[in-house]
Amino acid sequence: MYKILCIMERCSEITLLLRKKMSVYAVGIVALLAVLLVPDDAHAQEKVRWELIFLSADHGCANYQYQMANVYDELASKYFELYKFPNSKYNPQCMSDKKYANYTAPDDLDLLILVYDKQIGKKELHPNDVGGLYSHLGSDRAKNHVIVLCDCPTFGFSYPMFTLSHELSHFVTYYLGFDLLAQNEIHEISAKYNQCNDSSWDDTCAQVVTHVYGDHYFTRAPVMVPYQPAVGGHLVDHTNLQSDIASSDVVMNIQKQITKWWLAGKINDTEYTKELEFVMGKPSAQPEGAPDNVLLAAGHNGKEEVDTYYDLGEEENKKTQILLKRVPFKADNHTEYGEQIPMWFKLRAHSWLQDNSLSNRDFVDGVRYLFGGSGK
Repeated sequence: MYKILCIMERCSEITLLLRKKMSVYAVGIVALLAVLLVPDDAHAQEKVRWELIFLSADHGCANYQYQMANVYDELASKYFELYKFPNSKYNPQCMSDKKYANYTAPDDLDLLILVYDKQIGKKELHPNDVGGLYSHLGSDRAKNHVIVLCDCPTFGFSYPMFTLSHELSHFVTYYLGFDLLAQNEIHEISAKYNQCNDSSWDDTCAQVVTHVYGDHYFTRAPVMVPYQPAVGGHLVDHTNLQSDIASSDVVMNIQKQITKWWLAGKINDTEYTKELEFVMGKPSAQPEGAPDNVLLAAGHNGKEEVDTYYDLGEEENKKTQILLKRVPFKADNHTEYGEQIPMWFKLRAHSWLQDNSLSNRDFVDGVRYLFGGSGK
């Protein structure tokens, strides 16, 4: 028996279908729809191997930086315990940014955690409105994961230890195959925590934060409460999720943005068709497409969207290049196919976007008709 795995931001209504073992079907675009087929509990039975590296902008690491490398490393270990998530790790390292340029990830490394000192973080993360990020690159969901955060004063971002727990929650849920519903709840938890810190603390704040207790390098640290369905490493079956996507403003707003890229020629017909099939819950009849490359970036406190997807396959995306410049993993290349979408649907999409003569319901009905179902 195989289970459905998908991931996207703030769209708990989408059901995806998938057919090939250990493959990811995606449309390498922002607001990724990623699909993967794996045996039940396949990832839960494996041990993730991870490493934490603290990067210094100076020629070497100060004593404080060595100590903080150990603090974040121990915190990550303790947080994995909250999830009952099987893992093993390398010893933490602290090195200069110059030395890291020659770093090669071990062959068995699944997750790399990079902690920037404040000089690097203020130069590369904060100007891009990012306090921390989680990214996965390539077609193998079990490998090539990275978390980046800054050991910085908050400057409008979440407390660094909380940020690490936030990104670890993204990693755990993504690795185990939880989809958009889990990511959305993680976003909501983070937003509530930031709200509590920015205004007044009340009884509801205790529902989004817990604490881990260190054995050697820290006493107590505030962390995000784990996403409870992921505790214990169980996969989720999303095959029975039902939705009416036309009634979801979040889903349709994302769909409008993707449709704009398609009409502008930024994604081809095959990629767009595949994305429509994912949204409609229709098994894709297209060839295997681009692997799943995803980036979730935690932004300023108080922003409505604290996490954003970027297209990791676009070379011209300068922001992505800056954010991922130190990641030792590579995104898979896109593959082009020549599938054609009929002109009548393109005209319908133009009307939906430009003059509002078509409602969301009209557009969805057109998609259903395109795929041979009932529609207007």
